[in-house]
Amino acid sequence: MTAKLIQTAPAEAYGPSERRFPLRRREGFVPQVQRWSFQLPPDCMQMRVGFLAVQGVDDAALERSAFFRWAQDALSHAAGPTTFDHARFTDIQGLRNHVVAAYWVDEGRFERWRSDDVLQSWWASKERLHDTTGVWREILRVPRERQESIYWPDYPAGLTSSDEVAIYPTPYCGYYGAMRDRIALAARDPLDAPEGSVLNTQSGRAGYGERWRITPPHNLAVIRSANTWGRMDEEQLADYERNLQQPLQDGMAYLRESPLPAGCASLRMQRKSDAQGRQLPEDHALGHFLSLRHMEAWAENHATHAAIFNAAISRYQRYGKDNQLRTWHEVYVLPAGDQLFEYVHCGPQTGLLRWFDGERVG
Repeated sequence: MTAKLIQTAPAEAYGPSERRFPLRRREGFVPQVQRWSFQLPPDCMQMRVGFLAVQGVDDAALERSAFFRWAQDALSHAAGPTTFDHARFTDIQGLRNHVVAAYWVDEGRFERWRSDDVLQSWWASKERLHDTTGVWREILRVPRERQESIYWPDYPAGLTSSDEVAIYPTPYCGYYGAMRDRIALAARDPLDAPEGSVLNTQSGRAGYGERWRITPPHNLAVIRSANTWGRMDEEQLADYERNLQQPLQDGMAYLRESPLPAGCASLRMQRKSDAQGRQLPEDHALGHFLSLRHMEAWAENHATHAAIFNAAISRYQRYGKDNQLRTWHEVYVLPAGDQLFEYVHCGPQTGLLRWFDGERVG
């Protein structure tokens, strides 16, 4: 299943005609490469994106976890997600994680899934606090006007793996500031973090043997950004490995290792996989920033992102329409309320566990 192609951008892609904050796109600007965005179904006023994961010391520990039996039931549930995919990564603590990214574009369907006592009781069980592995889940509530995306129409991934959405050529791409221009709410809301928001390390959270629910700040910005080399021939793969792969790795390393100056609470560099953890040719970063402005500051002002941008542009110039690189991203700016960030028997630096207000619930 893949998203339906729409050849022209819908009216909502352009945002309201009256704006409090002007577009950053220059008059007459033409992108070097046209990119595409997803459109939610007309009756979908908000979507849910869930990251459901198990954490252990190595792959063998993950594979012994009961998480995979739970995930099989959760994903095949009659009210299960619209689409989903798998990934693995080693986090900043040296722990291995297997993550299922799951999407719902029907709120009623999600509520039926969330209200299944059998599925939810597995997470609440005291057994989770004494396993050889930890589990965590981050389930995002994303209103329609608080998201944006960039895709290639011939490479379905993320939400565009579903035929319940459409994909269209966005009028805003290829320039600094396009990310904000693609978010409808940005026309009238700066989407800033609450005044005085900073990353403060929280004390008294061992993580292991504990269950924590963390309250993210209003307007936390989440990005899922990917690149794949699976369609490249030998020449283009060599060019990618020589000129673009290292800048990508350097940029992600900076964000992962410099949370305070970057305002990046968590950065996971993940390798796409199948359900058994076998690697597939795609890397994607999953990042949590204090606000969209923090994300923009890195993208527009930091040398590591400039290196990525320049290497990508050089590649487009070199290969033109024959370029085989495929990249995509999704950005969500989260409102306060009904966001679930839960960490059960996890390392103390997992996700948002060390940064924000939270409640120990076990």
